[in-house]
Amino acid sequence: MPSFSGNQGAFTPSTVQDNWTLEADGAGEVGEVISIGWGGRMTTTTGYRTRWVRPSTAGASTFTPVGAIQGHNPNYNTALLRFGTFATAPVLPTDPENLHAQDWNAHGGLGFVVLPLATPWRIINGLLRSQISCRNVAGVDANGSSYSVEWVE
Repeated sequence: MPSFSGNQGAFTPSTVQDNWTLEADGAGEVGEVISIGWGGRMTTTTGYRTRWVRPSTAGASTFTPVGAIQGHNPNYNTALLRFGTFATAPVLPTDPENLHAQDWNAHGGLGFVVLPLATPWRIINGLLRSQISCRNVAGVDANGSSYSVEWVE
């Protein structure tokens, strides 16, 4: 399976808009998230909370790609899944209903989660939850953090 990564680096997050959304928007598209990452570049101790979740209502309207998607296979560089944000943000279930959530310190704090081989986060077009969102619950400092995801298709 081809693999890809997307990153939203030196980013100014919001608590009402996703840091990124990964979406299977075309017929027959299937993907699996295999890892996620986050990191801070604040110069003082700053508490953040980030969550990764399946939206209860999908994002809609204008889709804006964020960053560049990097293909891991030199023979397959075009991802089927979309990586970006929506003008109308997805509606998320109430925290703590999450795939993963993390409180962390943006003063040099970082994390990287590699999902177990048997339980990646699957995204399938046509199902109600064909998106995965990464959004902050706390922490909105200008250029203070970065968020990444790796997936296979």
